[in-house]
Amino acid sequence: MKKEFRRMAKAVQNQAISSTILRYHKLKANCRKEKLKYDESCVSDNYNFSLLLEAWRPISMGYKKRWWDCIALPDDIDSSDETSFRMQIKELAYESLQLLETAIFDKECEPLFSLEIYGHIIGIFELNNLDLVVASPVEDYFLYIDEMTNTDKEEAEKITQPILDALGEDYSTCCEGTAFIPLQSCMNHSCCPNAKAFKRDEITISYVDEDLPFEERQASLADYGFRCKCPKCIEEEP
Repeated sequence: MKKEFRRMAKAVQNQAISSTILRYHKLKANCRKEKLKYDESCVSDNYNFSLLLEAWRPISMGYKKRWWDCIALPDDIDSSDETSFRMQIKELAYESLQLLETAIFDKECEPLFSLEIYGHIIGIFELNNLDLVVASPVEDYFLYIDEMTNTDKEEAEKITQPILDALGEDYSTCCEGTAFIPLQSCMNHSCCPNAKAFKRDEITISYVDEDLPFEERQASLADYGFRCKCPKCIEEEP
């Protein structure tokens, strides 16, 4: 859990809070440059807060639930321990927030560093993040060398073989990441998703593994606050 959270928290820091702070300062700088009735009101707390809200707007569309409220209960946690589990998640978020404040705290953007806001930001990733998996480019490189003619292959392997020996089996490990894409997060769910927009049909994606059995899909989707009624679920419902 902590390893996965550190990966997620890093994405939060880089893609949500940091980008919002940068947008805020850019908006403020543009205001000064354009001299839009720049007076005492232009540097007031209310004015700065309105700029912060504007900078926050691209992220706000995914703003739904706090992380410790929306995270699914792991299979190895009994339902009787759910309250304790969610409290531990909240404490983990608080510890991460303290580290984040130490790294990038900005007094003018102080509201972003509240536990309430931070919990919602991680919740955005919990409910909307898109896992990305890319085949190892290193593996493709070695496969290319393996297909070379004998003479060229021998020369290339003088350089690449020590690298391959050092990497071991890790040379074929896929590159994995996660991303929050506002447009994607606004798409509706279906267990039989399509990739094209048809007349009078909506574009849908799957929030969960669509190959899971019906009951497992429904249980996973319960965290999103709806019961799926897509064609696949209607057909498979007992």
